[in-house]
Amino acid sequence: MLTYVFLRGLTYLLSEIQRDYYQRVIVKIVHLSYSCMNNNPFLVNSPVIYQKDISKDFLIRKYLEKYCLDIRPLLSSTEKISVYKCLKTGYCFYYPFEITGDSKFYEKLQSNEWYYMPWKWEHQVCQKYIKSHFKILEIGCGKGDFLKKVSLQFENTQCYGLELNKSSVYNDDRICINNLTLEEFSEANQEVFDIVCSFQVLEHIPAVKDFLSANIKCLKNNGLLVISVPNNNSFIKYDRNNVLNMPPHHMGLWTAESLLKIGEAFNLDLVEIVYEPLQPYHFNWYINVILKYFTGKYPAKVLIKAIDFFKIRKGIKHYLQARSNKIRGHSVLIAYRKAASHS
Repeated sequence: MLTYVFLRGLTYLLSEIQRDYYQRVIVKIVHLSYSCMNNNPFLVNSPVIYQKDISKDFLIRKYLEKYCLDIRPLLSSTEKISVYKCLKTGYCFYYPFEITGDSKFYEKLQSNEWYYMPWKWEHQVCQKYIKSHFKILEIGCGKGDFLKKVSLQFENTQCYGLELNKSSVYNDDRICINNLTLEEFSEANQEVFDIVCSFQVLEHIPAVKDFLSANIKCLKNNGLLVISVPNNNSFIKYDRNNVLNMPPHHMGLWTAESLLKIGEAFNLDLVEIVYEPLQPYHFNWYINVILKYFTGKYPAKVLIKAIDFFKIRKGIKHYLQARSNKIRGHSVLIAYRKAASHS
């Protein structure tokens, strides 16, 4: 009898603790969602929900260890960095917005050879949309490698690039790279371009709605908007220590699902969405990330050492090469057409 009473009492106590816990969680979610409601950077006034916090000290330490970057000045305006999710689009973003990288931050990163690849998968995909006599705008064009290549391949194309790094400014008969903001440029170049493209840029932008609106403003009717971003539903979502997918480098976490909402939000017609296959230069990253995620940090260290010691990695890469088209790689690309009746 005493055991029965004890168990009933314990059950009641646990249920009350659980109910109190969930009530506090719900109150926290509602409070945080409401506090950030008017700051949805994609769909203004659409509800958002709190996901998690990112340690400021963790970011500072990791950027310094991995990239010799002191990001303390960039994060000085906040004590807490959070991730929120737009309930209507699934788009996840970092908050507050005032913690993006500045020109010095990007100049330092660009000194690494791996940061800007002259020709990538998404360039190859975008190339098929281009025709002779097209006017093309690339936003965040770096040194202009993509524009330089397509200007040689297609007759009488006019290629324009926007790049905030002043050292990239360039001008000749075929290519013009400007050190202007997109907002400035779009006001003076409305409905001018056949293609407006950006590769690995949108994820850096906190003011998503303004950025996309300016892209579309530059497009002719029936012009193409081409965007590629890291796919956060690919293997990269398992890399929890990838600070380059966090502020001050990235301000948004895009997936195919959230990219598809751009068309609905801006009245664009979907042309296609394309997933990058796993690339050979990402094989090592893929192997290490998958091992760490599914075995744990310390077992993975042992396994990685064993793989390298017994020279098994080469065999794993051969296996991945044979199946790379079936494994979703780092990025996803979406192409939209601006309808003639767009408003």
